[in-house]
Amino acid sequence: HFEWQMEDCIKQKIQSLKLLSILSLLVVILQISLGGWTSANYAALACPDFPTCHNQYLPEMDLQQGFNFFQKIGPNYLGGQLESAARTAIHYSHRIGAIVTSVVLLFLIMQLVMTGYNKARRMAVVITFVLLLQLCLGISNVLFALPLAVAVAHNAVGALLLLTLVALNHRIFTANSTC
Repeated sequence: HFEWQMEDCIKQKIQSLKLLSILSLLVVILQISLGGWTSANYAALACPDFPTCHNQYLPEMDLQQGFNFFQKIGPNYLGGQLESAARTAIHYSHRIGAIVTSVVLLFLIMQLVMTGYNKARRMAVVITFVLLLQLCLGISNVLFALPLAVAVAHNAVGALLLLTLVALNHRIFTANSTC
């Protein structure tokens, strides 16, 4: 039973989170898409160090080539078609996306906690845990040069983060909105 039962004063606070919960879901979808683009273009190892990339905070990047969605597709047995600067742009964009996603989700978490509603607070704890786990796995992918188990876990936890936000949105949008 997904519907949240709550007092009227809390209902208004929960209902006021609709826009933020949708935004959070969309940001996570975009970040997952960036992760897919990173993987599809063999860019996961493009930045071999952390927190820098090629020992720079702003490395050489080719965003135009990295995000050319109409690039030639064909067999390549050498790990992709793109030049290093293009792969760096993709990888770095995924890192920036992780920062943006974290900021948006941390704001959502704070708002959930401030509702004063225990079930919303529990959902905030779940989102916090999944987000921190995802960040640790992403950093581990870089530090340990993409071990298969960590890469698979990073994908799985990304899916779990998405499902958590879908569940949150469902709960917020099905909560009784009469106050």
